[in-house]
Amino acid sequence: MRIFVGGSLRDVPRASDQCLEFVTALGEEIVDQGHILLNGCRSSLDAEIAKAAGAHFEKRGGSSNEQIISYCQRSDEPIHHIGTIRASALTDWRMDHPELRVPEQIELADVTIFVAGSEGTFWAKNWAFYARKPILGVPRFGGAGETIYEQELKRLRSKTQCVADDYETLNQLSADIGRYAKEVVSLAERLIIPRGVFTVMSFEQEFGEVFESFKQVCKEFGFEAERTDHSTSMGRIVPQIESGIRQSAFVIADITSPTPNIFYEVGYARALGKDVILTAQKGTVLPFDVADIPTVFWEVQEELMTGLRRCLERMMARYGR
Repeated sequence: MRIFVGGSLRDVPRASDQCLEFVTALGEEIVDQGHILLNGCRSSLDAEIAKAAGAHFEKRGGSSNEQIISYCQRSDEPIHHIGTIRASALTDWRMDHPELRVPEQIELADVTIFVAGSEGTFWAKNWAFYARKPILGVPRFGGAGETIYEQELKRLRSKTQCVADDYETLNQLSADIGRYAKEVVSLAERLIIPRGVFTVMSFEQEFGEVFESFKQVCKEFGFEAERTDHSTSMGRIVPQIESGIRQSAFVIADITSPTPNIFYEVGYARALGKDVILTAQKGTVLPFDVADIPTVFWEVQEELMTGLRRCLERMMARYGR
């Protein structure tokens, strides 16, 4: 995962010493988890986080060139020389051009994190918003980071409450700054791969155990299985289904009792490019159209859970999780 971190250590309204400690711990945690650190190579924060990440590599005897990548405007002197420094193809990173081009360090990012800062931090956040990148504002130290956090929390609450609840991880006041940095990186990972798993199956009572198996295995991997008939929403069912599939990490569908709506939902998920895992009781004949989708055949629930675990392990390995 590629993580852009922006902000400033010169504009820190609260707990400036702790802010530096956090930035150091954040740089170490990002590269320790195998992620790529991106920055703009111009602010005090850029220098300190790259320095911390580079020192972490030195301790382990590794090279920082592939995991610390910074872009510098041609008219500027790089504020640090750690990792790989690249010249930006853009003359500047302002947003007042007739044709907007996103700065490389944000264009390449999978997720963005903002700490303290002021006007320059808002510029970078606006680029991230324009490029539709997930945005994490760190509120603990005030400044732009806190404002960005409040804006994003409000936006998330208007869409998905469970994601907003998770986002509030950023607002904790733990005395353990290293742990706080670890949880910020963990939240960034969860924003890239959503926690919700959309499940498709017959709503007949006999399939209650199947859903419970789905829930148990998903929970073991940090996901939450959801079923449309358990929703408290009073809205129309089809938009709920389509929204649930769009927002899901992946889809699990049991086709033991095949119905048109089950295959509609599987087809919709496939059209969106979602990973789909099929399950079916042994003896079920798969239609030709879904025969190439990974399928777990089960006779008892333990067999179903074991097969699902194997599928999720392979899926997580593919995402580097």
